[in-house]
Amino acid sequence: MRFLIAGAFSKNIPIMRFLKKYKDNAHIVLYDGINKCDWNGGRINREVFYNEAVMEYYYSRNVSIALTMSNHNIDLTDPVGNHLLEKFHKPGNALIIVNDDLRKYVRENYPDYDLIHSITGMGHLNIPLQDEDVEWLKQKEQDYDWIVPRFEHVFDPRADELDKTKWEVMLNDTCVFGCKHFEEHFKAIADANTDRKEYDADIEECWLPKFDPDRESKYKCMDIDINHINILKEQGVKSFKITGREMTDPMFEHDLFLYINRVLYGNDEVS
Repeated sequence: MRFLIAGAFSKNIPIMRFLKKYKDNAHIVLYDGINKCDWNGGRINREVFYNEAVMEYYYSRNVSIALTMSNHNIDLTDPVGNHLLEKFHKPGNALIIVNDDLRKYVRENYPDYDLIHSITGMGHLNIPLQDEDVEWLKQKEQDYDWIVPRFEHVFDPRADELDKTKWEVMLNDTCVFGCKHFEEHFKAIADANTDRKEYDADIEECWLPKFDPDRESKYKCMDIDINHINILKEQGVKSFKITGREMTDPMFEHDLFLYINRVLYGNDEVS
């Protein structure tokens, strides 16, 4: 089993506490957007930078690192982006991307990376999936090592036509099913990074008025429970993603233990 977990450097303290307790043989990949790189997406850039000691701690425990270079705006000459590509280029490490020029550039020049197609590039797909969406996703299966599907498509009947062994299913997404702002919201975040804007809550936080992340109606396909995890495993899913860079450390640790225990041991323990 494989887990893609948020916060390689922004949540390294709770992650290190987790790794001291965690004894299973699953493959852990920790992701983050670092060094205020213009290529970053998913979250607006913050003061998060890689740390050599933290990197060595992870590598000594066979933990890999993924960079969230999921901006749709990519200047392939960017010095920060190219420095990060050089710094983290090793087998097991990964890049989370959507830009096709960057995908081709990395395949040619940095072949050791696993490439993950970001959920942020799925905003144009229909709900439910249509013929053209299935064909588009099948092409992504050829181009990428892993694909993070939108939560609305996780149990879509047409998804049975896809290769779910390449899926990384998000376990604790906090979005709303069928959000009308999905695509434009992630593009606005990416544009903010391209324009080197500082954190802006009006851009990054949910655009829906009175959004309540704990509202029961949002859990139509998100916050995936044990029964649905077992269904996905039976369908071939072998990689799961845990978000949480925006959480407090206690909340993050709670989700980290909860969802890993759900996947590996079929229980809701949080330690």
